[in-house]
Amino acid sequence: MGKISSYSDVILPMQDPYMTQIVDGRKNYEYRKYRLRLSVKRIWLYRTAPHSSIMHVCETLSAQTRNSGNLPLDKNGLGNYWDGYDFAYRMVTVRELRQPITLKEMKEKHDSRITPRGLVYLPKSMNDSVDLKEQKLEK
Repeated sequence: MGKISSYSDVILPMQDPYMTQIVDGRKNYEYRKYRLRLSVKRIWLYRTAPHSSIMHVCETLSAQTRNSGNLPLDKNGLGNYWDGYDFAYRMVTVRELRQPITLKEMKEKHDSRITPRGLVYLPKSMNDSVDLKEQKLEK
C-alpha cells in the first residue's frame, strides 16, 4: 500500500447489517479483539462485496476496556455488549462520503495491493483526496 499518511486513520472491513446499524446510529460502538493504536482518531469503513468500497468515515474515541476503573458502555445502542471482545470504540460521528472510494480506485489511485480483510492504515494519497468537512454528516 502507498505511503501511510499517519496512524490516525484506519480502514476496517464491515459487512451488513453492522454497516447499516452504525450509519443509522443504532450501533454506536465497534468491537475488536485487538487494540487499535492510541493515535487512531478515524475509522474508514470498507463495505464488503458486493459494494466493495469505502462509503463512510467515523470519528472514534480511544478504546474502552473491561478493566477495573473504566466507565461502563452506554446501554442505549444496539449490540452494545462485550461477548468475545476486549475493546470497544465509540462512534462519535459518522460521515458519508459524497463519492465512495471503490476497490478499483483504491488499487489504481492509492496504490493498494490488497482488498481490506482486516485492519489497514490509510494511505496518504487517500487522506489527501478527501476533505472530511465536506462530507455528509450522518450522526
